Amino acid sequence: MRETPILISGGSSVGLSLAAELGWRGIKCLVVEQSATPNPHPRANAVANRTMEYYRRWGIDQLITDAGVPPDHLADYYWLSSLHGKELHRISLPPFEKIKEVNDKSGKLKEEHNWSPYLKTITGQNEVEKVLLEYVNSLDPVEFGFNWKLVQFDQDETGVTSKIKNTSTGEIETYQSEYLVACDGGRSSIREKLDVNLTGRANLAKFVSIYFKAPEFMKCHKFGPANIFFPLHRDYAGFILNWDGGTTFTYHLKLKMGQSWSKVDAIASIEAVLGTSTQITIISTQPWTAHALVADTYNDGRIFLAGDAAHLFSPTGGFGMNTGVSDVIDLAWKLQAMIEGWGGNNLLKSYTEERRPIGIRNTQEAANCFDSLNDVMQFGDELDDEGPEGAALRNKLGVELKDQEKLIASSGTLLGYRYEGSSIVIPDDTPPPKDNPRVYIPTARPGHRAPHIWLEEGVSLLDKFGRGFTLLDFGKTNTDFTPIEEAAERIKLPFEVLKIDHRLSAILYERRFVMIRPDLMVAWRGDNLPDNLCEFLDILRGETVNFV
Repeated sequence: MRETPILISGGSSVGLSLAAELGWRGIKCLVVEQSATPNPHPRANAVANRTMEYYRRWGIDQLITDAGVPPDHLADYYWLSSLHGKELHRISLPPFEKIKEVNDKSGKLKEEHNWSPYLKTITGQNEVEKVLLEYVNSLDPVEFGFNWKLVQFDQDETGVTSKIKNTSTGEIETYQSEYLVACDGGRSSIREKLDVNLTGRANLAKFVSIYFKAPEFMKCHKFGPANIFFPLHRDYAGFILNWDGGTTFTYHLKLKMGQSWSKVDAIASIEAVLGTSTQITIISTQPWTAHALVADTYNDGRIFLAGDAAHLFSPTGGFGMNTGVSDVIDLAWKLQAMIEGWGGNNLLKSYTEERRPIGIRNTQEAANCFDSLNDVMQFGDELDDEGPEGAALRNKLGVELKDQEKLIASSGTLLGYRYEGSSIVIPDDTPPPKDNPRVYIPTARPGHRAPHIWLEEGVSLLDKFGRGFTLLDFGKTNTDFTPIEEAAERIKLPFEVLKIDHRLSAILYERRFVMIRPDLMVAWRGDNLPDNLCEFLDILRGETVNFV
């Protein structure tokens, strides 16, 4: 029997991100992936600014950016009857490299650039996983294996015993681990064997995803370059994503009732939406179904669910993969704490406590985005009618489609999540800002993301936070931190004090002292350090549940 502290089942973006975070923290883990190679098919298309902040810590952010749509490419979004039909609505954005230089009439573009070091990065999930895999393979604590499938597991109070099978040779190995994490996707066998239910809305719609190359694609229609085209005519309904500036695309074609994805003629479907023939090379096709489902719990004893194993999304808004990455960032430091011996008895319970409400929140927002898009995919040839009735319909839809801007403006969802009622967050009784899916309101209120601010050119305040807890001190006078440093040392809690002499940061964070968790979330803030430091640190590490 072999041993590993943490066994991760599933080696796509979420499993790889968990392994990356654990390896970056020096925690040994084994990742098993039943496929023989990384999935070449791009699924998620947008890496959220929050996800990029994590990737920045590992030093792979620029590699992710370079693997995506060129930053000088126009970032337009078109809603059309088809690519040979009528334009119904368009959002014109400057190239991503120019957005930070732009101040539109509302100031929103400039404002959004200041919320994070990043905007959304348009990079296919397949390319993201290539970068993650290379990084994970460079980390000594991480072992990764293709062609290995988890086939059996049992847990007791001391750990999890798992059997993994080599899908090529049939060889079976047994592993003993302290924890098992299911990153094995929407059809998670681990979730099924644990008998964890999914709650929400299933089967919103079915699609076939067609990944293809077409060098002359952009020359075959009258519309300009874009990030996404949304054809709305029910015969072509779906969305077309651009991956590299104009030669490689994915067409997510909505299936009609009873239609089998395997019977879809991929080339004919692409030429139909284009209205002409062109050179097309199909790279791959995959079916998928839009859901809005969340697991009733994210853990059972020593076994944890993350990513699609914990929640199933519609892709609208770009929340699925990104929510999964935030799941495992929350989980990783807590597993580290338990393995290293400084985590409290209640710490791991906080994973479901914190992340499941976010799963519910984000799946609902994705479903809301999908519903409003699906509602306008019910029309036929009347969309292209040249008469007054056709013009009136297009004008009406053009007004309604302004609501589709929520597919793009989603920073409130991706940055503005908060852990209300968490047992390891100490509130300060300030009211929460409005949870607006479109607009992020920077706040250092406990339970929220530690807000970014540029300290100098190219240096974010987020860059200053370490792998453990960071106590920010914005004061001008000196404070004796020896008592809290000694209290942290006694329980082996990783901790450092960071004095920040930066006026705008002090204004943004609002209190003299702010404690930042290892996952870049605010745990506590105040103008004075707590009197009972032992109790204070115990709460942060999950040893107690109430702060008195």
